[in-house]
Amino acid sequence: MHETSIVNSIMRTLEIEFEKEKLDKMKSIHLKVGILSNIEPRLLHNAYSAYHMMNPQYSGVQLNIESTALKIQCEVCNHVTRIKNYRFICENCGRPSKNIIQGEELLIHKVEFED
Repeated sequence: MHETSIVNSIMRTLEIEFEKEKLDKMKSIHLKVGILSNIEPRLLHNAYSAYHMMNPQYSGVQLNIESTALKIQCEVCNHVTRIKNYRFICENCGRPSKNIIQGEELLIHKVEFED
């Protein structure tokens, strides 16, 4: 379950940044996870639950995960197509495209703090 190491990495990253910036207590963490990232949001939530059980300073911090759709941009007509059933075909001109512009990400989108 690589989600555990992902949660550990995310939290280490946040801790380093917050210590540098001298920020207060976190309220929530918002992640964006692409469908091609090979990360299961449910397992990521489970790993996060285990993490904050072992790290009580994060017990009230909410984890929110937004799954992002798979999108391509056509190299011929520049049209952006949301991909369904893994058919990498431009819905505008019908040509295949390998230019993925969304769906592979794993990023910390936003962190909220208590007032």
